[in-house]
Amino acid sequence: TAQRRWGGAPMSSLGTAVAAGSHSVLPLLFLLLGQQGDVAGAAAAQPRNWYDGIESVKVLSPGDASQEAVDDIYHRQRDAQFGESRVAMLLTPGVYPEAFNITVGYYTSVIGVGRDPSVVRLNSVASHNGANGHATNNFWRSFEGVTLWAPTITWAASQGSPIRRSVIERDLHLSERDGFSSGGFIADTKVMSKLDLGSQQQWLFRNTDLMGELACPGGWNYVFVGVHGASADAMARCGAGTEGKVSVTKHTPRIAEKPYLVREDDGHKWHIYVPKYYDRQTKGATVKYADTIDRKLSMEAEVFVATQDLSAAEINRGIQGKKGLLLTPGIYRLAEPIKVSADNFVVLGIGFPTLVATWGKPAVQVPDGLHDVRVAGVLLEAGTPKAEAETSPLLQWGARQPPPADETFRRRKKRLLGAEEGAAAGVLSDVFARVGSFKYQGCPMVQADTMVEINSDRVVLDHVWLWHADHDDCGTQPEGVDVQSDRCVSKHGLLVNGRGVTSYGLAAEHIAAGHNVLWNGEDGEAYFYQAELPYHDKEFGLRGYAGYAVAPSVEAHSASGLGVYIIGAELELRSAFIFPATVQVRNMVSVVIAGSNDQFQNMACLREPTASVEGAGAEKHGRQCFKAQSCRGIRCVLDHIP
Repeated sequence: TAQRRWGGAPMSSLGTAVAAGSHSVLPLLFLLLGQQGDVAGAAAAQPRNWYDGIESVKVLSPGDASQEAVDDIYHRQRDAQFGESRVAMLLTPGVYPEAFNITVGYYTSVIGVGRDPSVVRLNSVASHNGANGHATNNFWRSFEGVTLWAPTITWAASQGSPIRRSVIERDLHLSERDGFSSGGFIADTKVMSKLDLGSQQQWLFRNTDLMGELACPGGWNYVFVGVHGASADAMARCGAGTEGKVSVTKHTPRIAEKPYLVREDDGHKWHIYVPKYYDRQTKGATVKYADTIDRKLSMEAEVFVATQDLSAAEINRGIQGKKGLLLTPGIYRLAEPIKVSADNFVVLGIGFPTLVATWGKPAVQVPDGLHDVRVAGVLLEAGTPKAEAETSPLLQWGARQPPPADETFRRRKKRLLGAEEGAAAGVLSDVFARVGSFKYQGCPMVQADTMVEINSDRVVLDHVWLWHADHDDCGTQPEGVDVQSDRCVSKHGLLVNGRGVTSYGLAAEHIAAGHNVLWNGEDGEAYFYQAELPYHDKEFGLRGYAGYAVAPSVEAHSASGLGVYIIGAELELRSAFIFPATVQVRNMVSVVIAGSNDQFQNMACLREPTASVEGAGAEKHGRQCFKAQSCRGIRCVLDHIP
């Protein structure tokens, strides 16, 4: 064993001398021990940063911004679609060198950690086409909290790749050259010059300022909610005569922006800033960030910082008495759920922490009755082996309740399990989930019957993508090879039982054993939806399933800008959408790629209140069905119900 040395003399030699009674060494020993205490005291006086020793968190400042370092991260992550590495780059306030640019790959978050985006300035953050020459697989990447000044910012990305809380001073291009792209989500962002949507198939803009030209050369479904610059003239030009391509809601009815990390001006203290929840109409990006903060959580005293080596039990013990949980980048294999148990609690992930649910249990669980809980920035993954038994949802908010005997009471009476009137149970921001077979897990066949289940009332979903893999690194490919991921099990992407649930930027894809989204709760609102159906599974249509279904007993539901797609010529559906007769829906879109539009027999079918919403015989209960109003090429549209 190496001996600890002081001034070159082994401590054991000093001990030997003392034991031998050498008086000459005692003063030296006392001196050395005093120096040891001084060193320890000095070390204790140096504040330890919460990110020390966490290799997946890179904290950069203008004075030490290494282009070589960020390029190395990009080259490592560029093609790592199903890799294990995750990275959060935290940019502290200041103006970064003009030549400093960040290009991102998979599982990479670029986060400005100033109090507002104006204090973190750099040339560009970019996402480029993938190895296939397109951006259709450019998932799980993000930037937020920055101001970018390059003449053109290119963000060629698809699902699970948000832009938030940023300022783009010049042009923003959402695709690259002739590459296809399938996004996307922007919120609380200012685009001060041209916004070019390029090849983007669909996109949701929420609380954004569009201050320059808007170019929409293609596209199927663009939704603008609470957006400055979404004038009638601009939207008419964007729509370019294509029916139902653009959906506009002037104000966002209710929202809270995503929580975010801040390094304070003293350079040492860190907080999680938690924006206010607005249960009223809002429009445009934030003007004064200081006026919008509800609370600040001290990283030192009020937040538990988790790393991937911790178990769920250790995380649950760590958050007791705390007000927040920061999940750092990594893969967390959870034998039990992370359990939120306090009002106003915040779960914030950075760098796409991946929470793998096992043993049929949730990865995250929020009970009924809590107020203003936030869950943000996490990737949920199924890790339970495929079996006969039903699994719990990957994320479960509130407990399932048996229906009361009085059906009228059930439909009309507020459940009051999530929050009191005028309050929110909470908000999900940038929450993604996936079911599939991936090599880093050993290519297992896994199961998650439901990815996200909302049982409490008045929960807001702000950018949620729920994906059953249609390709993987274990053999499944879009061409239809029937191997691992096709044999994994998922029944619903989103299941809503709570009342007054609102979603912005919802997508659910390739789920074969049930409706991709099933909405049982009253007073639901959905702004933007995108579903690519399980084109590998011909039985999906024969079972009477749809891309988006609302229970026949629901009396109030509204939605705007909904798209359901099929790839290939084999899958046929009676209807893309299933609704009760009481819904109010605008701009339903169907798309069939490499097939025929009549593979959707109808755009939407209405159900009697007594009908079954799914299962055997459900397809027989349609009271009235609606064909597409018009078709152009591979895209069809129905502009409204009723």
